[in-house]
Amino acid sequence: MVRNSNGIHANSHANRKDFFVRVKRRARLMYLRILRLDDPPERIARGAAIGVLMGVLPTFGLGGVLALAIAFVLKANKAAAVIASAVVNPLTAPFFWTTSIIIGSIITGNDSTEMLARFKGERFIIAAEQTGLVYMAGNAILGAISTACAYFLVRGAVKGHRARKAARRRSETQ
Repeated sequence: MVRNSNGIHANSHANRKDFFVRVKRRARLMYLRILRLDDPPERIARGAAIGVLMGVLPTFGLGGVLALAIAFVLKANKAAAVIASAVVNPLTAPFFWTTSIIIGSIITGNDSTEMLARFKGERFIIAAEQTGLVYMAGNAILGAISTACAYFLVRGAVKGHRARKAARRRSETQ
């Protein structure tokens, strides 16, 4: 790799493109891992929904562990829960935080632009203290919606994957 005098890669566009290719590949791998789990579709979907919820909620890095524990208690697929908890990561966290504040602002009647501006103008901890209730209100709604969507999407995807796989087997035996 070639660096310019500022220490920045001269080929930064290619690096950015490679980064997005890697992210896309990783997301596809996670998706395929969930589809290929050996459990009833409802258990897999329940695990994925738990994982997404633990990913969306502010678990401060404990999302995977909490998803595993809750999946164990609720008899959901543990692998799906842990895999899906990775839905929130450094790339997606700002989206979930922002969306939670916007939804929370609507619910509480606060100005979302003012709430979001606090994070730009003040230190993170101070801004988080001032917007905590707004964030949690929005996060509860976002978590509920994300969990329901994850359940139905994963259940449908697993059922569809299995139906296609069965049809492929039938056509190969004929």
